[in-house]
Amino acid sequence: MDTLSPSSANRLALRAETMGDCEVCPLARICHADRDAGLAPAATPHARRLVHQGESIYRAGDPLQNLYWLRSGSVKIRATNPSGLEQITAFPVAGAVLGLDAIETGTHTSDAIALEDSLVCILPFCELMGNCRQNFIAAQQFNRLISHDINEGRELLMALGCMTTEERVAHFLIGISERMVANGYSPREFILKMTRQDIANHLGMKVETVCRVFARMQDAALVSVRRRQLEIRNIEALRKISCG
Repeated sequence: MDTLSPSSANRLALRAETMGDCEVCPLARICHADRDAGLAPAATPHARRLVHQGESIYRAGDPLQNLYWLRSGSVKIRATNPSGLEQITAFPVAGAVLGLDAIETGTHTSDAIALEDSLVCILPFCELMGNCRQNFIAAQQFNRLISHDINEGRELLMALGCMTTEERVAHFLIGISERMVANGYSPREFILKMTRQDIANHLGMKVETVCRVFARMQDAALVSVRRRQLEIRNIEALRKISCG
């Protein structure tokens, strides 16, 4: 008789615990467009996957099979050019949809790496497209997801091309604060799941520069930093800096 490894058993248990909560998912209209169309609801909810810290959800070069809704946890998206240079393009948190990079070519162009133990809902791409063809509301919502992804990329380009180092770090911290609020957490106190090296790479800076900016912000009583624990002490002043 086959036996499950502890890791596999944990994943199955976690999947079983969360099978019944599709009703509260913000992507329900895309995943289950048949409900809006008055058809019988899908018999089986989509599978979930527990991704441990450091594991990949997908890698560059993988064929597009699924999109992934990040139910909990956080991820870094890393792109690598042909010469091996890496750029971290985003740090999605709970509520984000992952894998949109593969829609153009049918192949993922980046890696999605868990920064902590994270839970994703697996959304078969062909099924989503079928739902969008049948349901206008589902198609609208899917288009909004793509637009949001484009706008986030544009914001990063603006930060890299037009902002000073202080402005980039302030913009980065305000972005984290806003995402924390959206997920029901404090906008002022949170733990940075990414390393200083990751932050520096994402913002186009050296690690030493990131550390110096944090130190200056702490001296100015804008933030309090203790390793990865960060408290925003003057959010309005930080927001003003982030706006340039």
